Amino acid sequence: MLIFSTKGKITPANDKTNIVHKFTVPENTAVLKIKYQYSPKTLQDREKAVNIIHACFERYEETLQGRPADFLPVKNLVTLSLDCMGEYRGAAHRQGNIQEHIIAPGFASPGFIKAPVRAGEWDVVLNVHSVSCDVEYSINIEGETEQ
Repeated sequence: MLIFSTKGKITPANDKTNIVHKFTVPENTAVLKIKYQYSPKTLQDREKAVNIIHACFERYEETLQGRPADFLPVKNLVTLSLDCMGEYRGAAHRQGNIQEHIIAPGFASPGFIKAPVRAGEWDVVLNVHSVSCDVEYSINIEGETEQ
């Protein structure tokens, strides 16, 4: 059963922030299946990407060795973490922009804690590491009941 679904937009103004979405897990839920994706993965505007590369080198007071093109593409990175009633349940700090994760007592996707799925308020958190253009995202969370 679908227990949570949302779509949204992340802009460069959201860079280096966290976006929290709250959802409620019903009683007798044994498994959570999280489907998450965002797009685009890379900044397509080459001129803007080169300007970002130059700005990064200036910010860190480094000298650009080679051509800016050597550092392309500029990638967006938005990862996902999960909390259950204030308790950390794990994170998927991966490069992929299409992800699926499972949380269950006997199995959890890498980065998440294997433990019973408790009923109550949970947070799915988007960790915005780097966003150089507008990014659209979607999160769908399904629950499976105990058999």
